[in-house]
Amino acid sequence: MSYLEFLLKSKNAHGVHSPFVFDLVTDGFYFGKKVKISNNSVSNQALTTLFKTINHFRSFKLAIMGENAHDMTEAIREAGEKTKTQIWFFSPLASVPGGLDMSVICGHDKHTILPVFNKLLDNVAEKNIFVLTDPHATPEREAAWEAIKKDPNVTVTVDTYHLGLIFFRKGQAKQHFNIRPYRSFALDLVLGVRNLWGLLA
Repeated sequence: MSYLEFLLKSKNAHGVHSPFVFDLVTDGFYFGKKVKISNNSVSNQALTTLFKTINHFRSFKLAIMGENAHDMTEAIREAGEKTKTQIWFFSPLASVPGGLDMSVICGHDKHTILPVFNKLLDNVAEKNIFVLTDPHATPEREAAWEAIKKDPNVTVTVDTYHLGLIFFRKGQAKQHFNIRPYRSFALDLVLGVRNLWGLLA
């Protein structure tokens, strides 16, 4: 999916009818500073959204798994220092007091992403958040993202284009959201007019 296609399908806070996701957008995505680092393993937009998510849910105990896990860990560590966010990194294979809060999955295709996702599912809890980096970077990553969205353990996914957020909320109907994780009056106006025209046409 191109970024333009994503924008045309995406919503801001006013188009979200889930209280859980609405709170994430308004209290999480719309607040906090942008993150800027010089690490090529992850975009600054992805890190900004990631850290807003971390602070919103207070998900400070992380595991980073998959290909380029070391580079991703260093990028998150650097961003944590710049934003004064204390992050604790754990191995998912070790016992973590109170359990992990968030697991970041790195990979290039279904063959590298889905085994990591399935391994993490062994000990998943309702409070856990999984994050897939750059789900639209390649068709192979998109295929992995689509497979994750269909997994019966997953209840809510939030696609911000640069990140795919995965939730396991018991008792909630399965829902998927394409969300713009920032406010833009001009973009909201253009997309709002387009959506209204689609309803009237």
